[in-house]
Amino acid sequence: PRHSTPFIPMQQRPKAQPKQYLPWNDSKCVPVWYVVSIVAVLYLTTLYHVLLAVDPATGVYHLVGDLSFGFHCVAGVMLYCFATTILTPPGGIPRDGSWDVEPAEEEGITPSLSDRKIVETKKDRNSRRKCKWCTMYKPDRCHHCRVCRECVLRMDHHCPWVYNCIGFRNYKYFFLLLLYGALSFLFVTIMLTPALDEALETDVPLGTLTSILFGVTLSSVMGLLNTIFLGFHLYLIFSGLTTIEFCEKGSARPGEFKNVHDKGWYVNICGYLGSNPLLWLFPGALPEGDGLEW
Repeated sequence: PRHSTPFIPMQQRPKAQPKQYLPWNDSKCVPVWYVVSIVAVLYLTTLYHVLLAVDPATGVYHLVGDLSFGFHCVAGVMLYCFATTILTPPGGIPRDGSWDVEPAEEEGITPSLSDRKIVETKKDRNSRRKCKWCTMYKPDRCHHCRVCRECVLRMDHHCPWVYNCIGFRNYKYFFLLLLYGALSFLFVTIMLTPALDEALETDVPLGTLTSILFGVTLSSVMGLLNTIFLGFHLYLIFSGLTTIEFCEKGSARPGEFKNVHDKGWYVNICGYLGSNPLLWLFPGALPEGDGLEW
């Protein structure tokens, strides 16, 4: 006879334990090191062919170029945002017992929603959404990530390139990573293009020409991809959406999806980048709130 799996009440199930946010502890961090290698190759190529020059009198190398200072500032902010996006937990449901599933619901009794501002409920009945892995109720805009093993507050998506979920507490770092990444690739393309023109017009070693051509091509492709993602997330921010909600909107029937979180472009931006417009483009000054209520 077929053996059925015994029912285990949600309160007795072991809770999923969030992963450690250290990319060097897991083999799944290969995409992270791939990004690091691309940045390193482009920086060294630009440094060798454009930014470094030797003083004939002293033989000492020094930085040259009108764009050198601006490039290093932009690239420095990009690297900082890259690191903080990786190492900052995206935000999870408090594990203090206040969000644990109530025993009454296991018995088929729908608990009251009046204790918290809950907008999103199950589609089949008007009851609070809950996670069967974390054995907790889900706040609005919260979703479970099986890779991070955690319910992520205002989850946007899981990004393998930073081996982390993008959620309430690290979305600003991720957005600024896209912004300053696009600017950094633009800097590299602008600085390497004259060097490529000069290499094509003069007699230079084949290795030098190949290195510069590879750098221009790689920076152009990466800059284009980065700019596309940046434009998409600008649309999401102005619309008050996450990537998950955008996909839900695209798959919903006409008139079925209603974006209850769209409060106008200015309030939407403040919800993602912070309440001070002067600090929108600077790391830090994160959005206010706890990510539990919207």
